[in-house]
Amino acid sequence: MGVLNVGQRIDEQAEFEKVYKNAWADNANACAVQYAGTGALKTDFTRTGKRTRWGLLMDGWNSMIRYYKNNFSDGFRQ
Repeated sequence: MGVLNVGQRIDEQAEFEKVYKNAWADNANACAVQYAGTGALKTDFTRTGKRTRWGLLMDGWNSMIRYYKNNFSDGFRQ
């Protein structure tokens, strides 16, 4: 497809990998907001390859919002 030059390997393209992972996580967030009303879970892992404390806190926050929405406001989305 012409993305890489001859002899280049995808695992050597750190900047491409960073852009790709961020685009993938952004897409997950967009889909999750439409479906569940909150951002996607574990996007810190998708972006960086490791879990972070901030990511765990955000997942807990998003989960609480999803629980509230599902049980008290917009269950049709859940």
